[in-house]
Amino acid sequence: MQTQQTITLFGTVSNPAISRTSKNGRKYTAFGVSIISDRNLQAFHYNVVAWGKQGHFAKPLQKGTRVKLVIQAQSQPDNIATIPLLTATFVRPVHPVA
Repeated sequence: MQTQQTITLFGTVSNPAISRTSKNGRKYTAFGVSIISDRNLQAFHYNVVAWGKQGHFAKPLQKGTRVKLVIQAQSQPDNIATIPLLTATFVRPVHPVA
């Protein structure tokens, strides 16, 4: 049995969600997210991909929306991307409590 480790993050959408179709015909939603470290207030930027139902939930995300993400990091050995890619297994906007 393969164990999948996930990480829960709270962040802010930095690039609005865009729905796309992969070369294999699978639909997904991609967006950017920024996480600010509590320790030194440094911002970390990530590209996020959400497939299936989570991709559907991510479609309306706009820049500046606070979100909760449960993600898995993806290795990119052949990719020259400078920003890590995360695969979302849970995506929800976080609404401030009034």
